[in-house]
Amino acid sequence: MRKKLAALPVLLAALAIVLCLWVGAETDRSTVQTLPYEEGIVFSITTFDGKSESKPFIKCFGHTWLSVDNQTGHSVYIKDYEIKNNEMLTFSVWAVAGMPGLLFDLEPNYIADYDRYVGRQSLSVNIGESKLKIIEDYMDRNHRWTVGKNCSYWSVHLWNEVVEEDYQLKTAGFVYTPEKIEKAFMGFDGVEVDKDFSRAGSLFYYNDGVRTELELCSQRS
Repeated sequence: MRKKLAALPVLLAALAIVLCLWVGAETDRSTVQTLPYEEGIVFSITTFDGKSESKPFIKCFGHTWLSVDNQTGHSVYIKDYEIKNNEMLTFSVWAVAGMPGLLFDLEPNYIADYDRYVGRQSLSVNIGESKLKIIEDYMDRNHRWTVGKNCSYWSVHLWNEVVEEDYQLKTAGFVYTPEKIEKAFMGFDGVEVDKDFSRAGSLFYYNDGVRTELELCSQRS
């Protein structure tokens, strides 16, 4: 199945005023940690504070998402989706009307088609294949965007369920924003700027359990 996903950039601008206002503490740089990753399954959290896309009188509050990069040498699966060796899958929740909020591989397509998220920051760590079941279970329980449980809330809580305690992001306050997640990143070495997501695939979501492909309306001629 394939549907047309049009005007998401307009929707994002309309949602900018409600995305989030999260007050947190500054990070003590004396406790900086290094997250190890080289091969296997590379699990990443990426956040974009919106500054490079903000304009006078229009503030972009950004976006946060997660990704799996398969470097195991064999295929792995999230739900029924095959992530082949050296391929990636991204996922996060969105405020999109008429469908569940959990969308897959939207961010790489936005980056490729609209040059979005310039200045994004990422943390990455290796995880075992058994952790993919934790990711699936979390998705089954939490597959919609809400004002209180936006993309940043969703991503941080899933990240913390999957990674070891030493690599969990320490947060404060009740509302989450990409800007405050960036501050939490300050507790770790190895923050990557403008991570490459070009090995991800086509945009899709699950409609009553059925994987359904979507398309962006490209601005390119």
